[in-house]
Amino acid sequence: MKCPKCGEKAAKDDRICRNCGTVLKKESKGFLLLGTKKASSAVPALETKSSSSHSATRSSSASYDKSRILKTIGITAVGAVIIILVVVLVFHVASGKGQKQAEKLAEYIGNKVASAEKELEINLKDNSSFSSVNKSDTFDFIYESEDSVKVNDVTFPEWAVTVTKTQSDKIEQVVFTDYRVLKKDARGEKTDKRFDLSKYDRNTKINTVLDDIDIKPFRITYDAAFRKYEYRYYYKLDSGDVQSVILTVNSNSDNKYMYSVSDDIYPIIFSNDLFKDTMAYRDI
Repeated sequence: MKCPKCGEKAAKDDRICRNCGTVLKKESKGFLLLGTKKASSAVPALETKSSSSHSATRSSSASYDKSRILKTIGITAVGAVIIILVVVLVFHVASGKGQKQAEKLAEYIGNKVASAEKELEINLKDNSSFSSVNKSDTFDFIYESEDSVKVNDVTFPEWAVTVTKTQSDKIEQVVFTDYRVLKKDARGEKTDKRFDLSKYDRNTKINTVLDDIDIKPFRITYDAAFRKYEYRYYYKLDSGDVQSVILTVNSNSDNKYMYSVSDDIYPIIFSNDLFKDTMAYRDI
């Protein structure tokens, strides 16, 4: 066999001319097929890599979605907590408005009513918007909540600040009444036992005594010489009967405890010897 280019002789099995490098024989189809197989064998490897990549992408996507969901839940939870805190704060501020207003008015005891109205930017009324208050309380002026509560099916304002004046139109006393204390029960707060304040001396700080009582006062009276706290509560006797009590605690102008009085109250018995669903009470 001769090289077609340079004419040099070549062996039978030579594929390339040893003289000039010319290709004497082309690769067989079997070789090409073998190469094809090698090439095709690489495809599954590529597919495996691609599949792994997609799996990783799906895993990453799932992880991202989970993270996003958890983040959304977290944000929602935080938002809910903030809303609750705001509602509680608003309720707390609103619930203390009446007493704070009473304390501010009490600072003007001995001053003209008109001066207090002007300084505090409030408008005191001659009568309550609730007939129940006009019938049950004595006062010259009133400042009250627009919201109402039911006490034994009778409508009262949530709270009221009443003012009595002297003949020269000066503030003599200020009284804060919290009708919400009687909202659940006209007898007041339910307690485990009767309050015993005999352990306190006359000069004990009044806040120490009030902290021991640990229920909301139904009424607070502000005077130049004293402050009076009235509580209404009830508790169960050993006999199983329920005893209702009005507890009055007095302090002096220096906020020192002076004395307290506990009055038991009982339901009025009607002629048919039955208690009405709506119970009336009288002091004994």
